[in-house]
Amino acid sequence: MWKGAKVAAAFFLLAGCAQDQAQRKAETEDFANAAAQAETQIAQQDHIRCQSYGKSGSEAYLECRLSLRKHRAEMHDRSR
Repeated sequence: MWKGAKVAAAFFLLAGCAQDQAQRKAETEDFANAAAQAETQIAQQDHIRCQSYGKSGSEAYLECRLSLRKHRAEMHDRSR
């Protein structure tokens, strides 16, 4: 009788672990998708902002994009 209870408990715990793992995977994928969307939005905003400095690919445009990227990195480093 104890053997059957132990086996049942083991299956129950394994099923719980599998559900947790599936949930973690789904949450990780959701986070990755949200991060990708945020990066896309930031790139679009930077592009619009820097177009006022010059055409895409011009030196002024590229300096603007680099400046925004550096500023964002500095702000990220300060928050740590």
